[in-house]
Amino acid sequence: MSLLDTASLIVTPNGYKEGKLYSVIPSDGSGDLSVTRATTATRVNSAGLVELVPYNLLSYSEAFDNAAWTKSSITISANSTTAPDGQTTADTLTNSSSSGIILQTYSSVNTSQIVTHSVYLKRTNNDWAVLAIARSGATTYGEMYVWFNLSTGVVGGNLPDGAAVILDTEIENVGNGWYRCSVTGYVPNAVAYTAFMLYPDGNNSFTRVTGQSVYAWGAQLVEGSTAKDYQKTETRLNIPRLDYSNGTCPSLLVEPQRTNLLTYSSSFDNAAWLKYSGGTGSLPAITANSTNSPSGVQDADTIVLNAGSGTSTSDQSLLYQNFSVTNGTTYTFSFYAKGAVGGEQIMARQAGGGSYTKFTLTTEWERYTLTESASYTGNASVDLTIRRGLTEPINASATFYLWGAQIEVGSYSTSYIPTTSASVTRNADVISKTGISSLIGQTEGTVFVDCSAADLNTFKRIAISSGSYLSSVYLDFRNDGSVVAAAWTNAGLAFYYTITPSNPLNRNKYAIGYKANDWVVYVNGSLAASQSSGGTTFSSTLSTFELSLGGNDNFFGDVNAAALWKTRLTNTQLAQLTSI
Repeated sequence: MSLLDTASLIVTPNGYKEGKLYSVIPSDGSGDLSVTRATTATRVNSAGLVELVPYNLLSYSEAFDNAAWTKSSITISANSTTAPDGQTTADTLTNSSSSGIILQTYSSVNTSQIVTHSVYLKRTNNDWAVLAIARSGATTYGEMYVWFNLSTGVVGGNLPDGAAVILDTEIENVGNGWYRCSVTGYVPNAVAYTAFMLYPDGNNSFTRVTGQSVYAWGAQLVEGSTAKDYQKTETRLNIPRLDYSNGTCPSLLVEPQRTNLLTYSSSFDNAAWLKYSGGTGSLPAITANSTNSPSGVQDADTIVLNAGSGTSTSDQSLLYQNFSVTNGTTYTFSFYAKGAVGGEQIMARQAGGGSYTKFTLTTEWERYTLTESASYTGNASVDLTIRRGLTEPINASATFYLWGAQIEVGSYSTSYIPTTSASVTRNADVISKTGISSLIGQTEGTVFVDCSAADLNTFKRIAISSGSYLSSVYLDFRNDGSVVAAAWTNAGLAFYYTITPSNPLNRNKYAIGYKANDWVVYVNGSLAASQSSGGTTFSSTLSTFELSLGGNDNFFGDVNAAALWKTRLTNTQLAQLTSI
């Protein structure tokens, strides 16, 4: 039996569903951590692409009876038949008149974004079904309709209406009479899409008959021209993020609440992004959605800046957006860019007219960041520019690709927050488990965590507790670069040691072993602190594991693993457990 097999609780970036991060031990669900964020967010997936979590833009993808789906003359019989995954979760959708339709709108798609709408369908008493995508919230009219024959398993006719462009249609036989039907397309200038289904009598016909029905399951709308693997959703808001930014193995991404203050964060042709030229320079030229972005979707823009032929700093080409700043507040500006040929030099600044920072681009996508505190309260801008002069870039022009601009309050950049017409807030990740006193050692035990902190500006706490720090064993990541290992018992502060890893922002492995008169801390395979005094009688039962509980002490960073033992492991075991 390995050391890990003896743990009472092990959590790794592993299986999950909405609102849950599954524990490896125990495997019966009793140790699963609760996850709350109440907003969507992004991560870097296993292919190295920036991906919305979840990437399925539709809510309640298997619950067509839910209010997230707008129904008109459609009745739903929920969980009426076996779905493609073998569970009884597919619904029967029936026309209750001759005009039945069911739809859902998603409103945060980049301008003119290509999207793919798919759903699993199975014939009941009608051969034909129609999938459609319509634009919403734009001046350009466009809808696209595609007919699918659920008896023969073939794609029928299609109808691009108005300015809509249909790029692809597919029907895939997935067995037991089920087909995955999909349509890919776009409408110019659309900033939102409505995905809907209707059930006509025949090919290229909108005639519908009362009582026509179809089995449906697994609706999905994604950005891009690929349907992607089906991803179940409910509210879409509380999914833990398994992030691959640091390599081939994921870590659990835990972040604070942040707001992207910029609008149209990846639509640089939009009027929210102002264009300016001075002297002999020319206005920036923007080609929208010209190449694949770090998301793998063709939604990055080509930017051409040309400062002209002069030598003055007034000879410039500038792309910028205004926002408001508060004196003394720290802001971080970030953006993804790559050069057309490499070596292109551009300058950026933010937060109220500070000095420019020069970036030399490569031909690979990179995220560039700069952090600055505002020196006044009022209007400011984020700028991307080429200027001529003594300290400016040596090249007078640059063609590069740009995506994912973000300005946020804070001393470091967090995961990309896409925006369109308004700023967007991503809430903090709150990850914890209550009611697990049976998994926590009450008089002796071990707490282990493998993590890297995101910043050290405020206390960051990982703990087992009664729900209060007055009965707890915890790690605090401090703003002086230290880490505190401590415990509160009925006698007060029973154990308190400051340890100093080489860099808490890097990956480190920590373990606290506790037992009456036998306290110890190991970091990265070495003894960091020990104490041969101090009891372990807690004033309240230890029942909560706080990985990121919320409030001022919320831990933010990357978590590779966390575990508990109900015994105080030996020093040899602790050294083995924490070895890097």
